[in-house]
Amino acid sequence: MMKQNGYLKIGVLGGMGPEASATFYLSLIKLFQTELKARHNFEYPEMMIHNIPSPDNVEAGVDDELKDYLLNSVELLEKSGMQLLAIPCNSAHVHIEAVTAASKVTVMNILEETAHAVSRAKINRVLLLGTESTLKKGIYVPHLEQRNIEVVVPSPDHQEVVTHSIMAVCDGTNDGITKRQVLDVIKSYPNIEGVVLGCTEIPFIVNQQDMELPCFDTLQILARATFKRCQTQG
Repeated sequence: MMKQNGYLKIGVLGGMGPEASATFYLSLIKLFQTELKARHNFEYPEMMIHNIPSPDNVEAGVDDELKDYLLNSVELLEKSGMQLLAIPCNSAHVHIEAVTAASKVTVMNILEETAHAVSRAKINRVLLLGTESTLKKGIYVPHLEQRNIEVVVPSPDHQEVVTHSIMAVCDGTNDGITKRQVLDVIKSYPNIEGVVLGCTEIPFIVNQQDMELPCFDTLQILARATFKRCQTQG
């Protein structure tokens, strides 16, 4: 019989994109090592990553086809015994209400966790970087505005740069030029107090070391929130 360590079993709706999902997994492992001093295999939570071959959600957008993929993943992970679900993809959270409604277990919400993090930092005005789907659907706005946080989004020209940069991560062509282009976009908004990296590919392009403004890495925020939640049964 498999040894139980008391942690909730974590199911990851992954593959959106694959590199972000892999980093999410590694971030959880590092948190167990650094904060709970895990050394042996049995000291980590049971996890399952479902790498979903979903439709493109960066350039093509999000629709009901993506929702169907997510709901099928929920069913697969729950049947496999997973007790806590996480989606390390911001754009997929367009369907978070449908996913949560369909799930019998707790589903982490990257939008809510990020809004909490920004609020705790006492930031009042942020630049939100993400896919066109994330911005057009406005999925972050209610979570941030209910905490009196103003949301600034890139202009159409700047959004084109951000979209190109995200695709560069997805196809493995991300380089120093990509970084400079995204940093130039950020510098074009001098009145912001922080930057939300509202796509889990963007931290592979720029991060807190690249800027003086507070930078909110949604992938790491979700990883830490999942790390904390999996330690509580029920």
